[in-house]
Amino acid sequence: MRCFLKHTISIAILALPLTSFAQVPNAIDQLKPYLQVKPVDGDENKVRGFFSPSCGYSKMYFQFFKNLSMTLPTGTKFEFTPLVNKRDGISYALSFEAVKKYYPSYVNNYVEASLVGVQDKGLSTLNWSAIERIGKAARIPASIPKLVHDHFDDLRADVQSTMALQHNLTIANTPAVSVAGTYIVTPEFTNGDAALFSQLVNGIISMSR
Repeated sequence: MRCFLKHTISIAILALPLTSFAQVPNAIDQLKPYLQVKPVDGDENKVRGFFSPSCGYSKMYFQFFKNLSMTLPTGTKFEFTPLVNKRDGISYALSFEAVKKYYPSYVNNYVEASLVGVQDKGLSTLNWSAIERIGKAARIPASIPKLVHDHFDDLRADVQSTMALQHNLTIANTPAVSVAGTYIVTPEFTNGDAALFSQLVNGIISMSR
């Protein structure tokens, strides 16, 4: 029920200091239907949906994430967040951050186009020409490779922040949901039962308020 991904990306242009992204806290109460980590500053009022364009389960749960984003309590914000990993490439992480920063209203389009492009069209997010095609399919009104080129330093810093975030939240596979920067749940916790997973996520959101 999981998409295992390698999280240690060694790319000189980023010079990212983090080396391990799959650590899980040792003292977790196994009776709880969620993982709990030290609260991450800045995520107190956020629900994040971690995904990978190459993960079939991420595609399966895309509509769930969209529905969740429209039903959150007032004051709580949903954010799609790519799991930075070797398979999808640093190019995809940079492209996502570009869309998020400069065309935020197109993020849902870009996530969906990425999932379809990679899994149905056979595109590789390691390839900038493929990322350009995905951007056009998402109707982004600009060239994503050009956006990345023009704003590389800022976007590199954003990717570094995302990698630090996934490290602190101990996100190891997709799809995954983090609530209030503290609670982590995946469909594995409900044996792939989507309805039960929805109840679990919403219960944790209510608990965290």
